Amino acid sequence: MEHTLFIGIGVVILLLFSGSISVIHLRTLRDDINKRWYNLADKLQYRQDLIPNLIETIRLHSNTSDQRQEDKSIIQKTIAIRHKAGVTSKPGSNKMIIEHDLSKHIKKLLDISLHNKPLGRNTNFLELKKQLKDIEYTIEEMAQEYNAKVRNHNRTKKKFYNAIPAFIMRYSTKKIFEFE
Repeated sequence: MEHTLFIGIGVVILLLFSGSISVIHLRTLRDDINKRWYNLADKLQYRQDLIPNLIETIRLHSNTSDQRQEDKSIIQKTIAIRHKAGVTSKPGSNKMIIEHDLSKHIKKLLDISLHNKPLGRNTNFLELKKQLKDIEYTIEEMAQEYNAKVRNHNRTKKKFYNAIPAFIMRYSTKKIFEFE
């Protein structure tokens, strides 16, 4: 009888110990994901902050009426998408779509210099173009690291020994942030 009691107490202690280790591990993974998301969001915000300078530079160098009308359309769409990107802050499919659209419109803004030679030679435009390309590269790297951590978190959360602590602590499956 005493052996059964000691074995039962030992099993309970072992379960509590392994559960607390699982909770600490899951919390560490979650905190790392959150930290990486905020770092990525800072880079996305920096990219958004460069857009008004780019738009103003383009507006100053738009000269022909046909080209200017097309430029105005691209500029207006970019402003609208930038506003949506600023409002949406949580990772997920909606943020992913908005940021992907913003990337495409930034590329369209940069392509205006192909038609507009004075704009293509402007040092301010060239510097903004370089900064945007550098930040795009950084964002892609950070998004890949973030996605790797999210996939690891989601796999770890599903393991049988982490399932109960994850359920009790209400850890949800994290969304990846695909970026092109």
